Amino acid sequence: MSKILVIDDDVTLCELLEEVLIEEGYDAHCEHCGESGLKYLQDNAIDLVLLDVMLPELDGMQVARRICQRFATPILMLTALSDEASLLDGLQAGADQYVAKPFKVEELLARITSMLRRVALERQRLGANQAVSVIAEQLQRLPLTGTESELLEYLITHNGIVVSKAELQKEVLKKELSPFDRNLDMHISNIRRKMVKSGLSKQHIKTVRGRGYSFLETVGQ
Repeated sequence: MSKILVIDDDVTLCELLEEVLIEEGYDAHCEHCGESGLKYLQDNAIDLVLLDVMLPELDGMQVARRICQRFATPILMLTALSDEASLLDGLQAGADQYVAKPFKVEELLARITSMLRRVALERQRLGANQAVSVIAEQLQRLPLTGTESELLEYLITHNGIVVSKAELQKEVLKKELSPFDRNLDMHISNIRRKMVKSGLSKQHIKTVRGRGYSFLETVGQ
């Protein structure tokens, strides 16, 4: 369940938004000033902030800047200011998107859904990249020859993609693939042997029959 923090000094609007968001399946919480909003954000894991521009004392622009300095939480700014300069100020302060007041609930929900979908995809991509980085770091410690290192690096760079033997032969070994040339297969075999010897699974390099090789950061045991 995604958690949304609403920072707006309009208590009535906050109550309405909280009710709507909960009905849509979100975990919603409201704060009515910038300082308390920042404090809540510091103490809780938040997926999205709905931030009003016109806040007492610390205004929405200042709050957005502080959020961006300390957190990676996306910001959807709620603003009654419709002129282009004000909207640009909000984006420059750190807002990812904005909705002009008064707004339709359907539009707000659509923007929230879009932003949270993007956040989920970014987290998924980051998680995959981190997994590759961990495996890549382990593989870098293997006692590989220069050619073996280049082959492995090329496969890692194309993580999850099947790379043809012809492409590997041309891009790494710098020659065209011939029908009876087993040089590439020997290098791959040597890399796998050294992986197993170091406690890694040889299945990180998958043979795709008739197509080529593919690097996989996650393999079955």
